[in-house]
Amino acid sequence: MRAAGHGHPPLRHRLHQEDGNALIEFVVLSAALLIPSLYLVLTLGNVQAAVFAADTISRDVARIHAVETDPDRAAQRAAEHSAMVLEDHGLPAGQVWELSCTKNPCATPGGIVTAQVRIAVPVPGLGPVLGERGPVTVGASHAAPVDQYRASP
Repeated sequence: MRAAGHGHPPLRHRLHQEDGNALIEFVVLSAALLIPSLYLVLTLGNVQAAVFAADTISRDVARIHAVETDPDRAAQRAAEHSAMVLEDHGLPAGQVWELSCTKNPCATPGGIVTAQVRIAVPVPGLGPVLGERGPVTVGASHAAPVDQYRASP
């Protein structure tokens, strides 16, 4: 049955021909929105893990160097600790901290030890393209005073 004068089938026949397309459109659009959203969540999770790691490493490295009287032992302990924290947070190992001291050696009474940490955040799935380092870098710093009343190293 055709509508008079237009030459088009009635609306119910045209809608009947579209059966099943809404499901396909929903699946395609859901995938198109879900994949980037999931990728964003994974990337933000990596950034947050790096922020936690940077904060922990800066605080602990400064404290280790402020308390340990042997500079070589302090450097060894700080390197081992930072490697452990990076591993715990799923980040690539490496030297991520720099140390500055107001007095030499660092554990000199009355001095201040400052640790600065910079961690490059890897991007999930783009490791072969970008390598271990990503386009985002997070950082933290912490200053720890050395007890001025303790014995000199």
